[in-house]
Amino acid sequence: MVKQDHIKQKVGLGGLTGLVVGGTIGSGIFALPATVTAGANPEAILIGWAIVAIGMFSLAGVYRNLTLQQPDIDDGIYGWSKHLFGHLGGFIANYGHGIGDAVGDASYLTVLFSAFGSFGIFSFFGNGTTWPSIIAASIVLWCVTALVMHGVKTDTMMNNITTIAKVIPIAMFIILAILNFNPHTFMAHFNSTAVYSVSAGHWTHVSIFDQSKTVLLSAMWTLIGIESGTIFATRAKKLSDVAKATTIGAVIVIILLVGTSVLSLGLMAPSKISALHDPSMAGLMASMTGAWGGYLIDICLIIAVTGALIAWVDMCSEELRLPGRGGSATVWLDQLNKNEAPSNALWVTSGLTQVLMIIAGIYSAGYAVLLKFSTSLSIVPYLFVALYALKSVIKGTGFENRPTHERITSGILAVLAVAFALFMVFGAGLRYLLLAAIVWMTGFWFFYKGKKEQHIKFTTTEKVCWTIIALMALAGLIGLFTGKLVVG
Repeated sequence: MVKQDHIKQKVGLGGLTGLVVGGTIGSGIFALPATVTAGANPEAILIGWAIVAIGMFSLAGVYRNLTLQQPDIDDGIYGWSKHLFGHLGGFIANYGHGIGDAVGDASYLTVLFSAFGSFGIFSFFGNGTTWPSIIAASIVLWCVTALVMHGVKTDTMMNNITTIAKVIPIAMFIILAILNFNPHTFMAHFNSTAVYSVSAGHWTHVSIFDQSKTVLLSAMWTLIGIESGTIFATRAKKLSDVAKATTIGAVIVIILLVGTSVLSLGLMAPSKISALHDPSMAGLMASMTGAWGGYLIDICLIIAVTGALIAWVDMCSEELRLPGRGGSATVWLDQLNKNEAPSNALWVTSGLTQVLMIIAGIYSAGYAVLLKFSTSLSIVPYLFVALYALKSVIKGTGFENRPTHERITSGILAVLAVAFALFMVFGAGLRYLLLAAIVWMTGFWFFYKGKKEQHIKFTTTEKVCWTIIALMALAGLIGLFTGKLVVG
């Protein structure tokens, strides 16, 4: 096995930026027009995007500042959460985030074969949850897992290639949308409280505030991955490159995402966009160019999802590795193979993704359900990081030889990030916290095994926290089995 302290395959600024953009721009942007219009009209969508953009730029700023101000912490979300709440905090943050990314992999595979299903010859793939699509998705999953097993350098290169391949057609869509933008279409339903529910098949009245809340999880999902650079900080050539990649990646991503979703509102009424087959961008492209444009987007989505899968399969296994590396879980998770890939963590995350794909097939749980669950698992880690950044500003940690104005600006970003994370917890609601607790409990053995290996007993705080998590998980399971807790 390769020790983590002797990793030779380091990643530079270009590779880290590619991981940020590639890990963020995946299936979400291609399905974004329909997901944001499913419960909102233009005014609410703009409000939702404003909140998400401010929040995510604040979080990106927090990641950048912490990386530069505290270079001794080289393991991103895990390290910052551990310094805030101890080993349990670090484990909960990274394990939950890693499993959330595994759920994201399942949603990627679902929308991938939904895109295949839009071609007549592959209509049997349907919306990505038919059994032929589940079988095909499983094959793709394990092929990508095998690729990642060959090491981070191989899949970083492939991720960069697929990132370029998918950004070009998205830019083409934005340019065509600008040329075809109709102000009358955009303003026709601008501040309407009437929202068409595709699933229910009828119109309902929803306040602008409640509409903006529905936008949050969908918009937030498309921005998860901004922290990709910090996750691979232990493999970066220079920590300063992690900070730069996070900033550059955030700017590129937000321009593409906001441009795509907002400009779509000038092409078609929200009720019509929300009814489009996934990926909805293909239907919008076809309305401007004819059928070939829709096919182009479908093909690019297939490329995009493949590239994102490479980044995300690698990323979620790396997240599970870090608690083992840092002493918050069993060292079994930290074992690297001869290619410096976290093989044991890969088996865990890909195995879970496989189980989720089967569950999706049984219950026809589509892309939207999976993406909301995945997003909810990222909110708590984001809150932990924001709180640690705020604590660092208050205590002056990392600011010993830095000017006062840097501490002030860091404090402003930390406050904004905390407020955003708390608002996201509110927006997600209790049901997703109960589901998150179920996920955290599945990692209890890894945490317990780590304690046993180090001959360390549980602290009183850890016992109390695990008891609360267990009770929340039990409530979540009861809610799922009784039908009182509905995901969607």
